[in-house]
Amino acid sequence: MKVTRLNTPDTAMILAAGLGTRMRPITDNMPKPLVRVFGKTLLDHNLDRLAAAGVSRTVVNVHYLASQVEEHLSGRETPAITISDERGG
Repeated sequence: MKVTRLNTPDTAMILAAGLGTRMRPITDNMPKPLVRVFGKTLLDHNLDRLAAAGVSRTVVNVHYLASQVEEHLSGRETPAITISDERGG
């Protein structure tokens, strides 16, 4: 049987705009993507896996406590990140 390898997409999107209501009270003052699991944020776990898979650009949407997510992402270099601000305005 021949195995065909699919092309890896170069762009991905992470949905990080939710309220995190099922994780309250942890998410009362912290957005769910910044909750730490094994010493690393949920967001970084996902971004690191995407980068390891060859994804070079990621769009991250933000809404709830968006400034915390934006500040956290400002320290990342790979993959390149574009913020999609869903706060409305």
